[in-house]
Amino acid sequence: MRRTSPHGPWRGIALYPINGPVIITGRAKDGGVAALDDDLTQHAHAVVRTVRETLGEWHTRPPSSNEAALSELLAYATRDVATNP
Repeated sequence: MRRTSPHGPWRGIALYPINGPVIITGRAKDGGVAALDDDLTQHAHAVVRTVRETLGEWHTRPPSSNEAALSELLAYATRDVATNP
């Protein structure tokens, strides 16, 4: 299943399924990239697990709209970051 945003700056961009590699880096004081600290790494892993699970659930229960999909993922990500160390 592939959904694209119908309007705004996201027009035509596939919003889900989300696939492919994702690279998350921190920012060093000099503006360069740096490794994430352990807490941020744990947050990122928790969010990735939840996104993967949610995308799997959408095969049987697709979201009603792109906005609903984004809202659901953002709510889960917020929950994951708040509940993980």
